[in-house]
Amino acid sequence: MGILQKDRRGTKSAKAPIPVPSFWLERINAAPRNDTASSPQTGSSAAVVVSQLRDQLLLLATSDSDIVTWLDQNKYLKTIQSQLTALARHSQMEPSTLQFLRSVAVPMLIECFFLPQDTAIRRQILPIIKLLSTIDPSCVDGALQANLLAFIDAQGYYRELDTFSVVDRQLSVNYYSRQPLCVRAHALEVLAGVPQGLPVIQRFVSDILVYCANALQNALPDLRSPKLGQGSVELVALREDCTQVIRLVFLCLSKIIAQDSEKSGGILAIILASMRTPLPGHVEKTLSRLYLLCWDLVGCEHASLNSRQVAAMVLVLLIQGTGLPPAQCAIELAQRTLGIDVRSQQTVESAYLPQKEASESRQQSMDNAVSMVCVARAIVSLAPYDVALATLDVAVADKTLTVSKNLHEAVFTHIASVCGRSQLAPAVKVVVFESMATWLQETARMLDRCLVQTNTVGKELCVTAFELGQRILVLQRERIMGYLWSYWDDPLDAVQARVKAIFEAFLDIGLAMDKAITQDPEAPRSTAGSLEPSEFINDVLDLVLTMDWSRKVKYALLATLCMRIDVLDLLARQPDLLPSCLETLAQVNMAARASTLFDAILERSAGAIKEAEGEEEGLLLEDKYMDVWVAPVAQALCKDDETSRRMLAQHLLPELFATHPRIVGAILRALTADSQQQPQAASHEMASQGRAVVAEQRHSADACRQHALIIVLKTARSQDLLTFDQLATIDSGIVEMLSRAVYHPDWSVRADMLGLLCEARKLSSPLHEIEYDLLFKLLRVSSNAPSADFRQQQHGALTALATRLVTVATHAERIVSTGKPPVPSQKIRHREKAKREAAVAQGQREGKTEDQVLRELGILTRDEMVQQAQVTLSRVEQAVNQWLDLAVRGCLYPGAGFSKVAMGL
Repeated sequence: MGILQKDRRGTKSAKAPIPVPSFWLERINAAPRNDTASSPQTGSSAAVVVSQLRDQLLLLATSDSDIVTWLDQNKYLKTIQSQLTALARHSQMEPSTLQFLRSVAVPMLIECFFLPQDTAIRRQILPIIKLLSTIDPSCVDGALQANLLAFIDAQGYYRELDTFSVVDRQLSVNYYSRQPLCVRAHALEVLAGVPQGLPVIQRFVSDILVYCANALQNALPDLRSPKLGQGSVELVALREDCTQVIRLVFLCLSKIIAQDSEKSGGILAIILASMRTPLPGHVEKTLSRLYLLCWDLVGCEHASLNSRQVAAMVLVLLIQGTGLPPAQCAIELAQRTLGIDVRSQQTVESAYLPQKEASESRQQSMDNAVSMVCVARAIVSLAPYDVALATLDVAVADKTLTVSKNLHEAVFTHIASVCGRSQLAPAVKVVVFESMATWLQETARMLDRCLVQTNTVGKELCVTAFELGQRILVLQRERIMGYLWSYWDDPLDAVQARVKAIFEAFLDIGLAMDKAITQDPEAPRSTAGSLEPSEFINDVLDLVLTMDWSRKVKYALLATLCMRIDVLDLLARQPDLLPSCLETLAQVNMAARASTLFDAILERSAGAIKEAEGEEEGLLLEDKYMDVWVAPVAQALCKDDETSRRMLAQHLLPELFATHPRIVGAILRALTADSQQQPQAASHEMASQGRAVVAEQRHSADACRQHALIIVLKTARSQDLLTFDQLATIDSGIVEMLSRAVYHPDWSVRADMLGLLCEARKLSSPLHEIEYDLLFKLLRVSSNAPSADFRQQQHGALTALATRLVTVATHAERIVSTGKPPVPSQKIRHREKAKREAAVAQGQREGKTEDQVLRELGILTRDEMVQQAQVTLSRVEQAVNQWLDLAVRGCLYPGAGFSKVAMGL
């Protein structure tokens, strides 16, 4: 890295200041000043605030950009905002104050919104516009009108407006014309997002559409020009211009016009109603130009994918905005956008749509896969349910697409025809599969609303939706499932995510149909086939379960299914599911896949327990889930495979213990029960096998169980689910197994046990007497360890132990000297107080006294707390002495080997 690169690290590009025109200095100086000396309250009067506001506006209007930076202007704007906030508190203002605001402050600050080329700067001026609107809304509205018309160069049509007195036409146009097209379009989009700017956009929407049509007409020929190289600066700028302009068109038609199209008779009627002087022919011509330009943009391969998608949405919006009935609107969309020949008994004439679709750009778009996918996505996103499900009478020549009985199915056919193509470009493949996922997700929402929430739609629409769901599940199942087998492991991660979304939406469709069939068993069946309740989900589940466990896709599909079906039913249907997945954990390349399935099962079970009615029912349900897990996990831990145990500790046990904390005791009891049953089983094998072989097998199995016990305890201790005081209450054989684990032949297992004894989640947790005994026993028998890896891990564990002992001794000494426990953080205090109050209330309901409840919670009296702290101090002192004696006398003596000396040091 060079010197210049080092100097630029961590720096941001400086924003250009607002180019405030110089004539504002003259206007501010020419404005009369208020007399502030006569005011009895000079610190809070409106005149004083206006005087301070004048000074800040003078600083803001300084034209020398080399002196005034954006940081300086930002300070001025924040000061102006605070001054306007103070000014807005005054209910009455003097005429001179209002005159200054209307002639200088409002027009200058409104113009500062349109002048910069940085969107972030514009957004910082929006709060000032809102404050000005509270003081004088009519003046703000007039200033916005004048600057908007100057911004889009439409002043010539509105010479009669009085609001032009607040803006210098020629100078404003000169400043605004320097801005790129994309910046100007985005500025209008930002203005439409505030309540003060939306009415202005609505009032001059026809002029904005003319401006956008002219901009697109000028940019598209250059965008299609072969002279521009791929990735050139000119091509990138043209793409951005077209994207922002078409976004502005969509904003005007969707958020401002189309939302009221049914009440007002369509887009054309709303635009004419907003004009000061209605010009029907002018508006029709503008909308017709936009319609043709959108086809040009959709079919332009050099345009950005985002702009082509928005242009397709504008096309759909223009067709829907004709004010036609739903059935006729569906016919128009099918014929004009999808090219389907539909029989219609009536001929519809639109004021701005062409009578015959004969444009060359439309024909090119029909032959382009990306263009048709963009159009299909636009229909799915914007078409209402009554339009999407309206029946289409397709002509005979087009009945090769037999499933297209309505507009929604026709869209699916077009998307599916592109999905089946090979050698798609990576970006196109992502868009195509995202479109298929969007179609399925919208279909699932449609079926849920029409079939489950039947009171929100009509009966005829419900029947059509039910037939649609049946045909999808019966006729399209093989095609959609084929996408999973072919593209689940696609090299592109984006394609994998879309394919997963396709499967999830397909399952949601099946669940919606199951609910509908369950609610109404007499519902009509489709001629393509019929389904019974849960038949589809069962078929998909059977298909996934028959797959081999070596296929990576199986785990993700099962994880998705687990979130939508009952886990207990799944495990009852496939009893070997958990054991098979646990065996897969031993394979490092498949462990993450199996972990995904485990996480889904645990998440689903936790959700089912929360949804249970009552605490007792939740505990019973949790016991059922625990019974499912205990035996397979215990068997997997006891296998003679260290990799499997470590993968379990990494991928499964933390999530399992966090979801079902009570399962720790059950697994520990299962491990000790196996160790007690082993001698009885071994005695029966003595007669058929040699004693040496049986003894070796018994020793190996006992060593595996010891390691399993250490892993379980270590994971439980890391989550504060278990203490050594509770081990004896769970099973008396646990401590005995830990004592035998001290002599384990595997040094990595001894290192795990050392970590179990030395480490703790809280440094202030004192060591139990059992921990001290096991720790020094382990250190003595391992003092001559030949394994360098064990010695290194032991050093890290003992370092953590030393820190822990110091913390424990410090806390205990403080308790002995003060008689009070250490003060925890405020968050912990609140949590412990709430826990204590809840426990006391529950205990009093059960007939217990407060002292009994506090003792059960482990809350001691002052004398008991001091006595316990003294015992802790004596144990720490004894442990340090033993540690020193073991290190010096046990390892550093004359003639000691290298391993012992290294261990002692």
